Amino acid sequence: MSDIYKAPKSELNTSKYHSLIERLLKEQSMPLAIFAVLLGTLGTLVLLSFARGIIPLYVYVIPGFIAGILVKFMGRPVTASYRVIPGLLGGVIVSIWVSLGGISIYTFLLPLLNILCCLAVSRRRLNYEEEKALYKYRHGLVKL
Repeated sequence: MSDIYKAPKSELNTSKYHSLIERLLKEQSMPLAIFAVLLGTLGTLVLLSFARGIIPLYVYVIPGFIAGILVKFMGRPVTASYRVIPGLLGGVIVSIWVSLGGISIYTFLLPLLNILCCLAVSRRRLNYEEEKALYKYRHGLVKL
């Protein structure tokens, strides 16, 4: 009986960007992004530990690249927070890993470089319409 008095839903106020924005925001996944960082960073650090004395120290930036690639494809981030939080987690993991060998300047430099690498690589590529929809959403031109 209460179905009779419900107002009909109107499609007049929605623009073509609503469905794009909703789809993009729904595709992001923080648990998958965190899992990707753990998998990429720890996996790469374990592999690099087998060649500890052989490889140069700057190779320890590779975990940031690997984690960024995995976050890009598993977490599918669109907003900045879905890229920053996994990047910081990767930096903390690298900081702990490097500090196990002793505290030095590399304990602070390598995690920072890993965070920057993860942030740079994890940016998801979008087409023009998706970028335009996100721009309008970020600047308040489209409300959800």
